[in-house]
Amino acid sequence: MDWQPRSRAQQEALDCAADILLFGGAAGSLKSETLLVDAVREVTHPGLRAVLFRRSYPELEKSLIRRSRELYAATDGVYNEQKRRWTFPSGATVEFAYCESDKDIYRYQGAEYSFIGFDESTHFSEFPIRYMLSRLRSTSADLRLRVRLASNPGNIGHGTHKAIFHGETCTHCHIGPDSRVPYRTYNDAAWPSDGRLIGKSTCFIPGRVTDHSLLGADYVASLESLPGAFRKALLDGCWDVYEGQYFDNWMPERMIVKRAIAPVEGWWPRWVAADYGFNISQAAAYLFTKSPEGTTYVLEEYTAKHQQAADFARALKTRWQRDGCHIVAWYLSPDAWADRGDGHSLADQMQQAAGIGFTPASNDRIGGAMLVYSQLDSGRLLLCDGCRQLREALPSRIHDPNRPDDILKVSGDPLDDCLDALRYGVYSYVAPAAEPRETQLQRQVTSGDPTIAALQRRLAENRLRQASNGNYLSSRRVREL
Repeated sequence: MDWQPRSRAQQEALDCAADILLFGGAAGSLKSETLLVDAVREVTHPGLRAVLFRRSYPELEKSLIRRSRELYAATDGVYNEQKRRWTFPSGATVEFAYCESDKDIYRYQGAEYSFIGFDESTHFSEFPIRYMLSRLRSTSADLRLRVRLASNPGNIGHGTHKAIFHGETCTHCHIGPDSRVPYRTYNDAAWPSDGRLIGKSTCFIPGRVTDHSLLGADYVASLESLPGAFRKALLDGCWDVYEGQYFDNWMPERMIVKRAIAPVEGWWPRWVAADYGFNISQAAAYLFTKSPEGTTYVLEEYTAKHQQAADFARALKTRWQRDGCHIVAWYLSPDAWADRGDGHSLADQMQQAAGIGFTPASNDRIGGAMLVYSQLDSGRLLLCDGCRQLREALPSRIHDPNRPDDILKVSGDPLDDCLDALRYGVYSYVAPAAEPRETQLQRQVTSGDPTIAALQRRLAENRLRQASNGNYLSSRRVREL
């Protein structure tokens, strides 16, 4: 095949020795072409089995398949329309595949590939990519096994890509102490959903339209004219802000506090909200508290996969009903009360096992999401630094294209369960009670002299008595918008 790299970034991507590479970021960076060329670099080897994915068949036909006809025309390969597969004289093959839903990936159970590519890979959740790693194998020891991802920022897989290849902040915008530096290979990347090590080396190589001149000044000008989020993602390759992002107000430096120094008082009310899942999702729960001024703190996070409902409830009780900590409410996803056909619900099992009186959480998806958004924006919702999965969930959620005010529900995405539990906790809780009377009195008695202290206490009691006349808190639920 008579072909030469069009940019230094493209050459770097083709030469990358990492097992898993993410290439691109910006539009016009020749991502699809790079995948197609990389897939046939060992085309003379009879054992080469390559597969390239897009989300849907129409996307395949308009991009990878069409471009392959141009690139592979100079080879002796033959394309089979029905099988969507190129076969070369050596016996090597390049196959095109699509995966419209996560379960479609099971079509490739038992398959074996030495090269796996995902074009527009952020359109896939973590699961299909993770599953296909189990298909990365070959009986030919001299074939180099590798996975190649190519994508712009955004869509359902954005959070997974950012966590693995960037860290908490976009390396295009800022390289911090925990950032994953572009072009550098790492051997300790973990899956965001459960923290398990991937077990493969990873690397990110940025690509931009300005790396070459093939698309012309008019195309660059069209990207420059896009509105803010579109421009930052497609022209600059920014992974912090992108079009379709639900929580586009996400600012971790302002919204995350260190648990050890959070200004939380022991007498503030605490409550728990949980979303239970077992099979394709996970169980997630959060411990909350709220200041008298109305600031909600998400103190701690607990997540578990494949944990029985009773064990999950006992774990929550052991973890959070400790050291005299009084939980004023336990909220649980409403679907836990569904009859499972035996006269018992998951909520029944959990309550009997742990002795916890759960309350069905409010499941107003749009109202809850909008309240989370507004409280983050106003600074009245803060996350403690130990809530690792929630910190990944918030910036990675996108608008539902069919219900723009709602968050897109992604089946099987564990970060969805984290967001649901957060929404339950923020939207379901009653407004906090006032500071206990004795605590207020102690705070206003400042003198070490017994006589003066007694006088201060009497004056404080009079002030509290006057202030409380006719101003008792209502027992109605109050949501602060």
